[in-house]
Amino acid sequence: MNGVRRVGVLGGMGPAATADFYRRLIAATGAATDQEHLPVAIWADPRTPDRTAALLDGGPDPRPWLASGTRWLVDAGCEVLAMPCNTAHAFLATVRAEAGDAYVVDMVE
Repeated sequence: MNGVRRVGVLGGMGPAATADFYRRLIAATGAATDQEHLPVAIWADPRTPDRTAALLDGGPDPRPWLASGTRWLVDAGCEVLAMPCNTAHAFLATVRAEAGDAYVVDMVE
């Protein structure tokens, strides 16, 4: 697609955060036509265990869900991955391990 990278959104951990991120991505693209927007795939699985509970209270581990979603996005051809959930970044190493050559945006950096 003429060097355009497909963006993958690992979301659903706060469905509203995922929707807000996508809205902001669209607004920041500066496209004049629909066809000028970036190709985007969104994995939104709200069943992902609570990240805060996992970190603070020994709750269920969200890493298997994050890994599964990451693999789905990579298999869909995504080369750049974003994860709108702040707390999920505590598990960024898992996402990066599953992402292969895809670039994973670290919102904390």
